[in-house]
Amino acid sequence: MKIAISYPPIINEHGQKAMVSQNRNVQFFKEPTYLLPVTYAQAATYLKQMGYEVYWDDGNAQLKTFDQWLDDLVQEAPDVIVLESTTPVMKFYWHTIDKIKQILPNSIVVMTGYHSMRKPEETMHQCNADMVLRSSNVDFALHRLIPFIAENDNWRSDYPGDGMLIRLDNGELRSTGDFRQVEPLDSSPLVDRDLVQWKDYAYENGNFLQTPGTYASSVIRDCMFGKCTFCRYNGPDLTFSMMSVERSLDEYEKLINDHGVKEIFDDSGVWYRGKEARQFAQGIIDRGLHKKGCYFGINTRFEYLDEGTIKLMGEANFRFVLLGYEAADNETLTRLNKGYQLQHVESCLKWLTKYGMHPHLTIMVGYYWQTQEQLDNTVSEVKRLMLSGLARTLQVTLCTPLDYTPYHQECIREGVLLTDDYNDFDMSKLIVKTPIPHDQYYKAVREMYSIAFNPKFILRQLFFLTSFKKKDWQFLFTYSIRAIRRVRQHIFNLTRHENSKPNNSISVENQ
Repeated sequence: MKIAISYPPIINEHGQKAMVSQNRNVQFFKEPTYLLPVTYAQAATYLKQMGYEVYWDDGNAQLKTFDQWLDDLVQEAPDVIVLESTTPVMKFYWHTIDKIKQILPNSIVVMTGYHSMRKPEETMHQCNADMVLRSSNVDFALHRLIPFIAENDNWRSDYPGDGMLIRLDNGELRSTGDFRQVEPLDSSPLVDRDLVQWKDYAYENGNFLQTPGTYASSVIRDCMFGKCTFCRYNGPDLTFSMMSVERSLDEYEKLINDHGVKEIFDDSGVWYRGKEARQFAQGIIDRGLHKKGCYFGINTRFEYLDEGTIKLMGEANFRFVLLGYEAADNETLTRLNKGYQLQHVESCLKWLTKYGMHPHLTIMVGYYWQTQEQLDNTVSEVKRLMLSGLARTLQVTLCTPLDYTPYHQECIREGVLLTDDYNDFDMSKLIVKTPIPHDQYYKAVREMYSIAFNPKFILRQLFFLTSFKKKDWQFLFTYSIRAIRRVRQHIFNLTRHENSKPNNSISVENQ
């Protein structure tokens, strides 16, 4: 039996590619960032270990056109085709699935992804998919599903596992209930790097100061906090589980020694904290991996790491630390249920900088309640943190309601959504009513990204060179060249609707 895990290339009218895999939401980039879909890579590895033939089919990272991707898929003729999607590309996927089913009527098409798992009936009514997998734990779900399909002709009516919506032979839909994860995360295999062609993802990624870089098998699924209202890692359909520290260290050692990886990033919603964080950093040191010239990066939260832990991480050669800053006013943080206080931001950034790391701030603008005063305060504070050297890089996005998250549901209840056309959810424009004109938020995006060209910011980076740390010299003379093109790209993506005529009414276009 052959299983394809597929990502068709999706290109918009601006010639930009949709980045679907391993993203919190889809964005379209001219200069793409190819992200390894870690959970799907683990699913592929799991199936290969079980003896199935796996066709790893990422048309984006493999630089295929849509026609090339489809021709290759038809040539492979998989028994099962697994697709991942989210809101802004749902219409594309529904059309593509119908095209696949016309050409490969005997292939079983499994739709996955956050949107479909929360609106499974919609996808089944909008296209001819054979089933929707109602879980983010694709590896565990396919581990149970595929053997049953292989051994049972009547799998559609007889499959006993949970978390599926299946199309029966007569066209009716059969639900197997809510998904319940019973396996510990250590049961899912570490990613087979050769199977997923890891080098396709090793260079075009703004998170890497050194290449080749790669994403580790995430140590946390989905998020140990799991309460932020705007985030996908929130809801009763998600589960929290943790990989053992020793197992993760084993993977890092193999990536460095066997594959020559120069930077490793763990894209868990939130990485280890407390005892596990210290054990991991100490394990890197005990194994001598901190002397191999490889940097390590993580996502974390303000108030999750104390100074002692951060000091140990610095000794272990951690570099890139991504923190969700979101906004610089307590009202917004409370409404988003961020769970941290602004007064603790500066101390955390000081510790990270003190011990040689490069803090990266993620900020959003365009909340439906955000006033001009709140917006100005965020821009001012971000400038202060960046120009003082407390943060090294940043990412600004427009707050787009995601996939039936609590924030999305709140926007619907409050009547502030300006569209229900899924194509409009690609984070390229604001789609909620706001207290001030949308152009003010686009202006703020431009202003924050332009910090990279501020003479004070450049002087600050020159000052960092006096520490004579390799990573600071690389940051200024290597990474900055790649970063400039990405900064310009982000400014274009997030401000191209500036000065356009505002939309003040709810769209009634059918989805």
